[in-house]
Amino acid sequence: MMAVRSVKLLSAAALLAPPACAVDPAGGDLVLVSGNPTVHMQPLRRDGNVVDAAPANSHLNNYGGPILSNIHISPIYWNSGVQFTSTLDPFYNDVPASGLWAMLDQYGVGFGSGSPGVVATQSTRDIADSAIRTEILVEINHGSVPLPTDPNNYYPVHLAPDMQVTAPDGTHSCVFFCAYHGTFQARDVNGNVFNINYGVLPDLGGACAGGCGGDTILNNTTSVASHELIEAATDPAVGLATTIGFPLAWYDPAHGEIADICGHQHGTTVGHGHSYVIQLEFSNADNDCVQL
Repeated sequence: MMAVRSVKLLSAAALLAPPACAVDPAGGDLVLVSGNPTVHMQPLRRDGNVVDAAPANSHLNNYGGPILSNIHISPIYWNSGVQFTSTLDPFYNDVPASGLWAMLDQYGVGFGSGSPGVVATQSTRDIADSAIRTEILVEINHGSVPLPTDPNNYYPVHLAPDMQVTAPDGTHSCVFFCAYHGTFQARDVNGNVFNINYGVLPDLGGACAGGCGGDTILNNTTSVASHELIEAATDPAVGLATTIGFPLAWYDPAHGEIADICGHQHGTTVGHGHSYVIQLEFSNADNDCVQL
């Protein structure tokens, strides 16, 4: 679990303020607001020590930030080498209609859906988070994925084998973390600012093998993807938070987000008749990690 770095609490007005400068990634309507977001990571685990229950006194508090009450998922695959896309496409449509997702009703999150993934043409192997944010805006401006005018949109970016990501804080995938989600901002030609909720999911073979779950690479992939997906739904503005408070939504100050509390604990869920390995998620109502 990665705690949110604490500097100062931004007001709602400050979070929506027009940027001092911006970078246009594709000549389209949306431009990237300057600055690095804070991202929330799922740490790599090498010791194999997975606790089969939530830590004592776990509880998710609501700090008043947004949630993705009816999430719509638009996956982006870095290139044609990304593994398991034939599973991930239905996964992102089925899990938001599953028994696991039904449990999120207690947090104000309703059922959602996903669209088939878009395959980008990127070949870069050592990838900075800033390049991923730029690619998301390229796909948005090209019309390949929906505009963030719908605040329920989530854009998970899956990478191909042997690609390493450098997070905004300088840490590396498969060395320190398995995946992360965060929030960055873009503005349109009228100065309107939008939050863009995104995830970064490296391939879990190679250097990540064994550190992101003890199952097959495919099952570890869907488990980690569910970790980031449900955290993005219940705490999407984590990338804009600078302290334990607004704009966080559901967060445990001792143990982190909903999936951190149950880190690397695998279960299964069924959506639209299809079964997937997922990570257990914390339920305030059950005071435990659950799959249904």
